[in-house]
Amino acid sequence: MDRRSFLGLGLAAPALSVPGRSLAATERPRSRAAQAGYLPNIPLLAHTGERFRFYDDLIRERTVLFNFFLVSCSEGRCPLATAKLRAVQDLLGERMGRDVFFYSISLQPEVDTRQVLKEYAEAFDVKPGWLFLTGKKADIELLRRSQGFVDNDPERDKDLSNHVGMARYGNDRLERWGAVSVNSEAENIASTFKWLTS
Repeated sequence: MDRRSFLGLGLAAPALSVPGRSLAATERPRSRAAQAGYLPNIPLLAHTGERFRFYDDLIRERTVLFNFFLVSCSEGRCPLATAKLRAVQDLLGERMGRDVFFYSISLQPEVDTRQVLKEYAEAFDVKPGWLFLTGKKADIELLRRSQGFVDNDPERDKDLSNHVGMARYGNDRLERWGAVSVNSEAENIASTFKWLTS
């Protein structure tokens, strides 16, 4: 399945449910995107010190936005994107951490330790509902590739300064997914969450 198929998953008819029976989140099957490998259940460490599984703990049954970034971004794009997402966090207000969650995942996990991520989050006055995450390099690479954030040229792909300025957003339960530029206006990014609620 390619990226176009992944983004189109939300266009299919919803799965049938058994009349009179509501499945709890833990009983629901994994979403089609997770089953297809687009949302690998890799272990991650948050800037808060908490440990999570990407799909089971952070994505499953949630409305989310996640992006990849570098703390030491030489081009300056990551700090601008983080500031933009911080403005989006303000626009979403009380929804953050309740029904919308943000995750920023380091592309340099060997450098961006929990403490480095904690200081970075504090520098941007990040509020609850947004986690900065690190993990094993191979796991982060698996996640990045599963999202299609890859350059076809292997040499360009190795250069982390070429990372994509996009974020994936979606609602796992509704199986609706899309992508948005983190260079968009904060209001534009915040508006993407209007069609993700049920």
